[in-house]
Amino acid sequence: MLVLGCGKNPDAAQFTPGSPEAIGLDIYTRMACDACHSVNAKLNRGPTLNGQFGKEIRHTDGSVVIINDQYIRESIIAPRKFIAEGFPPIMPSYKPVLNEQDIENLIAYIKALK
Repeated sequence: MLVLGCGKNPDAAQFTPGSPEAIGLDIYTRMACDACHSVNAKLNRGPTLNGQFGKEIRHTDGSVVIINDQYIRESIIAPRKFIAEGFPPIMPSYKPVLNEQDIENLIAYIKALK
């Protein structure tokens, strides 16, 4: 059983060890993403990741975009480009920490959250 800061992740058991989703979950855990982003639809300091892929998100500047691979990538490397409405601009850039494969694995994990 995997326990995260925001609660048990019900999807953890479905990931095949070594799969992009499982590796993404490991990165999510090691990078302490759960300190701000829940995976169980509960509000936190940042938007939940649960079931958000493909949905619209509104930003403090009034813009609305679809959460897709490119949006997640930009949010990880340039998090202040778009600030989600209702949340403070506190996320740091992970560009110096994560490589492209790490980001791809995180995206696979986020896409798998339902």
